[in-house]
Amino acid sequence: MSVNMPTALMIIPPIVDEELLKIIVNHAERNLAEAGFNNVVFCGPLKGIYGFGSAALTVYIDQWYSSSRGILTRCGETYLTPPIMLIRGTQPYLSPGTYLKLLWALRSFNRPIVVPARGGKGLSTPILMANAKLFRRLIKLNRRFKLASAMVRFLIENRRDVLMVEVNDECLGVRVTPSACLGVIK
Repeated sequence: MSVNMPTALMIIPPIVDEELLKIIVNHAERNLAEAGFNNVVFCGPLKGIYGFGSAALTVYIDQWYSSSRGILTRCGETYLTPPIMLIRGTQPYLSPGTYLKLLWALRSFNRPIVVPARGGKGLSTPILMANAKLFRRLIKLNRRFKLASAMVRFLIENRRDVLMVEVNDECLGVRVTPSACLGVIK
């Protein structure tokens, strides 16, 4: 399994607070670039907000949506080179160490799908996929289901291929709120 130019795709939810949105985009881009993601794609209602340009290639797709059903189709596969990490922007605060550990696990073990786990229970975001074929399966599910449901269904349907990696990240699973994990990222 070749792991060269990993791509991270973060689906940004509608966020009213533009300052919070800017913090999230900058934090995520910096941490993903530090972890070795050469390509970082942000897709969602970005309101003209751009990051620092930490990654080799950062793409901003300013796409408004009222439902996350079909959002992966609208974000496209244009800039995505495997392996592909899909991150729900509702939980954007992970550390570079967490992203690095997931990439290491993909390179080290014979499983094409890697997810973080806490206490032996896998989480549905982020999902690291070894190839575009797996990502296309997830796109197909997202045409029928909202993103969170599509990600869970994808993991259930492909459970034999999933490697759960225990991570110790205090922001794993923390949702976007004005106060959530902001002390960690400032």
